[in-house]
Amino acid sequence: MLSYVERPAPADLADVIECVWTVRDPHAAARTPERIVPDGCPELIVHLGDRFARLDVEGRWVRQPRAFVAGTLTRPWMLRAGRRVDTVGIRFRPGALPSVLGGTLDGGADRELPLGRAETRELVDSLGATARLRAAERWVRGRRGAPPASAEAVSRILAARGQVRIDAVARAVGWGRRRLERVFAHELGIAPKLFARIVRLNAVLASLDGGERARAVDLALAAGYFDEAHMLGDFRRLAGRGPRARREADGELARHFTRPERLRALLSHFSNPRGRRDGIIGP
Repeated sequence: MLSYVERPAPADLADVIECVWTVRDPHAAARTPERIVPDGCPELIVHLGDRFARLDVEGRWVRQPRAFVAGTLTRPWMLRAGRRVDTVGIRFRPGALPSVLGGTLDGGADRELPLGRAETRELVDSLGATARLRAAERWVRGRRGAPPASAEAVSRILAARGQVRIDAVARAVGWGRRRLERVFAHELGIAPKLFARIVRLNAVLASLDGGERARAVDLALAAGYFDEAHMLGDFRRLAGRGPRARREADGELARHFTRPERLRALLSHFSNPRGRRDGIIGP
């Protein structure tokens, strides 16, 4: 069984990262594939054990780099863990990764972007410590730069659960639409309209596991979709499954990423940044 542990970001890093996490299983075993659903958050991944493999568009399983950035996803990724699992992840807030690593995410959507040798060596060496989640936080803390330019626009889209016109977002932050699109391309690697669709989909995912599950058409209308078919189309394109498919079907690790409480915290962070509790979240 995979052991997953997650540490929410400390207060001084909460505007940059959502959390750091680790998943481990030292016992060699064959692994079933995992479906990773887009959520707008790029991640920095370090495989200290056997590397994961990803199913590419040609249907081949290709091993991931030892340490890399997973660019913002616009479609589901199918991953298969290695036989011995020991992986650390740093989940960045939408738009915040370039403020830590520099460079741009333009052209990096749906791609593994390898780290430079010096960056990889520094990070891997720091993760050799016992308190590896805190070590990952220190690594981010030592590299962070200016706040992302997209922060206010991202905040408005999240607060609206994706139900907002992009022209209105641009006006609210005092920009033209083209400038907003350039900033999103640089800091998120995707267009603001696509980011809003991803946010809207995750708002639906966050509402699905309550004690009283609403009918799908009610969920569609509440999330700003024209009808149920419109919502189902987004689910198939972005999540690779229907909205009512069991989360367990995504995989043992992936279901932690689509926990309703995790998605609700992501959606509400910028409107209530102090409404978060520090601590360790286990399986």
